[in-house]
Amino acid sequence: MTTQRMADIVSGIFLAAVGTVVVVAALDIQSAFAERLPPRTLPMTLGLTTLIVGALLSVRAYLHKGEDLTVEWPDREGWIRLGVTFVSLVAYLVLIEPLGVAVASMVFSTFLISYLDRRIVRALCIGAALALVINLVFVRLLQLPLPGGFWATW
Repeated sequence: MTTQRMADIVSGIFLAAVGTVVVVAALDIQSAFAERLPPRTLPMTLGLTTLIVGALLSVRAYLHKGEDLTVEWPDREGWIRLGVTFVSLVAYLVLIEPLGVAVASMVFSTFLISYLDRRIVRALCIGAALALVINLVFVRLLQLPLPGGFWATW
């Protein structure tokens, strides 16, 4: 992939495939009790969103008319940034259960934004806002059974 157009087409196809896998997996989630929202609501929403965005990215790139930009592979610093991003994503997934979704999301977003953007105050504000939105919208309003962390039992 040496051009932006080809990178967008391949990335879009990959995202659409991931979204499709999530949607298919979400269809198998069963609920034992009547709930306001079934447990598959969140994965189904995220999967459909990922599928649609991926498909739109590929179609937009395929239909693009005009000059195609050349994509340069990352240098050493770029690969380090990719590695730190990947490791922080794995750490986020590991911390969701013990810290809870809201706090783990806050820690993940604060760290990654401050690492990539170097603006710590901005990263803290975005991380706190993200935790607040997750808690208010998904936990309280939609009453989704998301992991609350070790202090959820207090």
